[in-house]
Amino acid sequence: MRPIDVYRDKIDKIDDQLLKLINRRAALAVQIGKEKSRQNAKIHFHVPHREREIIERLKQANTGPFSDETIELVFRELFSATLALEKPLRISFLGPEATFTHQASVKHFGHSSTFLSAPNIESIFSDVENGKSDYGVVPVENSIEGAVNVTLDCFAESPLLICDEVNLKISHYLLSSASDIKSVKTIYSHPQPLGQCRQWLNRNLPLAAHEITSSTASAAKTVRGKKSVAAIAGKLASDLYGLNILAENLQDSADNTTRFWVIGKEPAKAAKRNKTSIVFSIKDEAGSLLHTLQLFAKNSINLSKIQSRPLRNRPWEYLFYVDLEGHQDEELIGKTLKTLAKKCLFFRILGSYPNRG
Repeated sequence: MRPIDVYRDKIDKIDDQLLKLINRRAALAVQIGKEKSRQNAKIHFHVPHREREIIERLKQANTGPFSDETIELVFRELFSATLALEKPLRISFLGPEATFTHQASVKHFGHSSTFLSAPNIESIFSDVENGKSDYGVVPVENSIEGAVNVTLDCFAESPLLICDEVNLKISHYLLSSASDIKSVKTIYSHPQPLGQCRQWLNRNLPLAAHEITSSTASAAKTVRGKKSVAAIAGKLASDLYGLNILAENLQDSADNTTRFWVIGKEPAKAAKRNKTSIVFSIKDEAGSLLHTLQLFAKNSINLSKIQSRPLRNRPWEYLFYVDLEGHQDEELIGKTLKTLAKKCLFFRILGSYPNRG
């Protein structure tokens, strides 16, 4: 027998073992679900902190050659498929299919979940609030263009919580039904990708007009069949809508990354590394923001982000969104946030959740 056939025979035997173990694992998970139902009819089948504990344990035990990221992707799919045996999770995302929000949703929840396309970010919040979806996935920040303000604005009025975050590296492609980039007169895309590709557009298509769409996938859908227009979108959209790739990696930074929040109704339990997001407003007087921030410095709490947004219908007054390291259940952080709340006109904890760094 050739050496390669020996290796293949060993792989086949391992695959047989994996198949038995995966089905055995699924059967045990189903039994746990039945036991939960007997104990409490309202019990949640999805236990995200349990999934997180499993992944963290496996990453610690992982010696390769698979990377930790690959191990997480494999087990996310396993969790998703197992949960689908009982009740698939319903996930709302900014649609249509093939948006980066869709890709982030699949990355986090696995392909066996049920994904519901929403026309805008506000609709994602509504879907989760009214029970149409179990969770929503919304973009919150890009490493080039900064905050996604509409997401922050939605949190000013929504009771939902941040349950987790997902980081997705973003590569932009110029897609069109045309075959020659010289024929492109108009470019469609969401404002964020247009900003992320500003330098490339100025160098290569300085005279092209820009048209705003609600998402990158809707841009790709819009230009399908038209010869003088193109869309900036992800590679997946070229396959879904049958478009030619006229140029790739348009983003101005090779490390272009978008952070997404997973939003839901239930708070996340503490992980090994955590992040807490809050929103507050304070009196409009000299030094008020400085005194607020000094409260964190005094207690050695690191702030990773601060973003201001105008208050609706109240000119020159602002909401401040802050990300800090740690979980609200930690004693020092909990006391600090309670002290801060007393000093604010408005204060709300948006959620404590795993810090994906």
